[in-house]
Amino acid sequence: MTRERFIELVEQEQEGLRKFLLALCEGRRADADDLMQETLLKAYLSYDGFVERFKFSTWLYKVAYNTFVDYTRKARPQTQEVDTIAEEVADESSGDYRYEALYRALEGLPPNEKTALLLFYMEDKAIMEIALIMMKPPGTIKSYLSRGREHLKRIMENGKR
Repeated sequence: MTRERFIELVEQEQEGLRKFLLALCEGRRADADDLMQETLLKAYLSYDGFVERFKFSTWLYKVAYNTFVDYTRKARPQTQEVDTIAEEVADESSGDYRYEALYRALEGLPPNEKTALLLFYMEDKAIMEIALIMMKPPGTIKSYLSRGREHLKRIMENGKR
């Protein structure tokens, strides 16, 4: 793959990837931006290892997911609380505030369920693609989706995390 082709493919995936990371970070824009930057750097440094028979988006989301997992393993201070993020996002003209309730509900989900739900519903990824990204069997992804939907429904109905 050429450098130009890499840049072209990243540009096609950039908006969806940013939304995915923002949702994984439960609306913490600074964390999502850091992860986006780190993801793109890692992808750029290793794009020569990308096997073209696979989908580029699957590979890029896998890099992003692994970067997120590494990031959550590190001891890091919370940069902002969700309440202050909601105010910050509502002031922006991008319209991201419409996801505020979702970010709040996602806080209560286990990371694997949250990731599977975000990839399936927000990024329209197939179960096999999610399995590749998360490095789990398709049956496990189906379980994450099922449990995640139930947990999310319960959280949204009860209005608590």
